Amino acid sequence: MATLIDTACARREADALADAFSPLFPDDSPWATLGDIPTDQARRHGPALSAVAAAVACYREGLTASAGRLERWLDASEEDIRELALRFAKHQLPGGQKLAWAERLLGCEIPGETVMTKMARLGDARFWRRAIRSILLREREHFYLRLRLVGRTGERYVSDSQLATRLAQLRRQDAWMKETVLVPRYLSPDAQGELLTLAAVAGDARTRFAKTYAFIKAMEAIATERGLVSAMVTLTALPEWHPNPSHGDNSWNGANPREAHRHIAEGWNAIQVELYKKGVGISGLRVVEPHQDGCPHWHIWLIYRPEVETDILAAVMRQFPGKLKLRAPSRRGQKVNPRDVMFETRDDVLAGTGRPLSHPREGAQVEVSRIDPTISSGASYAMKYLLKTVDGGEPLNQQVDLFGDAAGADPSATTEQDEKRKAHQQTAKRVDAWRSLWGINAGMLFGVARCLTAWDELRRLTTKPTDGRLFRLWVLARGSDKEGHIPAGSEQRGDAKGFLEALGGLSAGRDPRDKSLLPPMRLARLTESGRNGYGEEVQRTKGLQLVESKRIAVAMPGKRSGRARTRWETVKTVLASVVTRTQQWTLVPKRLGKQAVALAQDAMAALLNEDSPTELGRQARQRFWAAFHEACAVMPQETSNWRLPIPPPAALTPA
Repeated sequence: MATLIDTACARREADALADAFSPLFPDDSPWATLGDIPTDQARRHGPALSAVAAAVACYREGLTASAGRLERWLDASEEDIRELALRFAKHQLPGGQKLAWAERLLGCEIPGETVMTKMARLGDARFWRRAIRSILLREREHFYLRLRLVGRTGERYVSDSQLATRLAQLRRQDAWMKETVLVPRYLSPDAQGELLTLAAVAGDARTRFAKTYAFIKAMEAIATERGLVSAMVTLTALPEWHPNPSHGDNSWNGANPREAHRHIAEGWNAIQVELYKKGVGISGLRVVEPHQDGCPHWHIWLIYRPEVETDILAAVMRQFPGKLKLRAPSRRGQKVNPRDVMFETRDDVLAGTGRPLSHPREGAQVEVSRIDPTISSGASYAMKYLLKTVDGGEPLNQQVDLFGDAAGADPSATTEQDEKRKAHQQTAKRVDAWRSLWGINAGMLFGVARCLTAWDELRRLTTKPTDGRLFRLWVLARGSDKEGHIPAGSEQRGDAKGFLEALGGLSAGRDPRDKSLLPPMRLARLTESGRNGYGEEVQRTKGLQLVESKRIAVAMPGKRSGRARTRWETVKTVLASVVTRTQQWTLVPKRLGKQAVALAQDAMAALLNEDSPTELGRQARQRFWAAFHEACAVMPQETSNWRLPIPPPAALTPA
């Protein structure tokens, strides 16, 4: 890293001297470094040379200034980070001085509910390792962006250093999952069977994206039935957010990709708020994809009512005031469509006065492509953008026609298709490293109920729920009313369309302000309280609950006149619940599997022992009911107004 800094500063020094002494012909500058300047010339141009030296010094300091007090460890390896974390965890300071020292060192507030929980984190080497690694990796990549090493002419999406770090992390993760087994917390002595490794039960990216595609297809089917239309919207950040643009001058403001992503997200949230106030509902999928210089841009598959398209375009241009290109539906290979129009301002959108494109590749900050279902599928269109930078597996790639060979018999028949697949796999690795580094997820559904987690929880449930409404959702998620575990690779598929409709369908088909149109019931997490490793109370998911929301009028006294006024409140009622996670598991290294099984069997034996809380509770209940029935037996019948309905169970009678 020191070599890169010296090289960059030498280049900046040469450019500054060329600008100062040979601005018209920079390649013919008489000097490349300050040391090359003769003494007499240095005296003559003293002020200009001092300005050059100050500019180079400021540039050198700015390359790593954002790393703060961790600047000296920017080139630390994974082993160095582990050693540093252990040293910081053992570092002792009196009172609350360590907390203040740690916040200055990391440049952020230490998480925690109380001072004690914050101090507990500061004594944990794992917390230090995660915090230091995250800061150093992001600051190191930010340093490479300042040097313009990432981009079309350099390393695409992320630096090679970050790619190597991510691949090494995935290898360590894969090895750990293969060497870690799941052991129940309680295990009966006669239990048999081989312990499963974490790698055997964990889901992968291909399974997750296949599930997402099923819900996108369901959303498209619902939209078609209700007469809704769809379009692909691309939101691009302004030039000042691009570290190393491939076209035009560099006007980068120094922000990293995470900050650029937050900027686009704030604009999108403002668009949704404006549309909500106008009574415009939208649904769809948003996908985040990086440019080759690391700056993110968004692809949004948007479902909406045809009559509100102008309102949507106007709301988009209010937050993204660059030009808006509106593209008409076109077939594969059709690069130019005479119906494509360009809107310069928001007023042009409201007036409908778009102009033709000046040339076929004219760009805009916002690009909206209408989708004609007779030409292409909106679901495949959306998933294609998602799978462009994710290795979702060959079956899913063929289903959405990612490489343009859906009609071919053999996907690997041509060399060209092989090259496309290899390039796609390399791109997916680099974009995965980019997303992991900056904490940006690949895609997210919006305008529908939170369905993906509930879908997984219900498919995991092996027994029928007793509540009829939950039973219907359980059948829709599993695709059958048969009980039992669904094995991996099973052809038992759920009904994603029916599941979404049961949860309220799409927001795009209704006015979001009309509360009477909202679904009366929704699925929420069923949680139980627990404690994390730092003593804080956390809520752990153990199942699902069906919640009903109602708006009721509450009379409130007036602030001034004293007259009663009405306030509407939302009251939530839990209608039913079901526990989907009935077993507690422990992660154990495979080499310690036998010892862990023995401990689990001992825990079960202790639970059934006469001194265990479970057994003591059973005995207490037995003594209570035995005494109750004895008292009833000796009570005079003429003084009693009731009769004993049934004799006490034999198992509860005293010995």
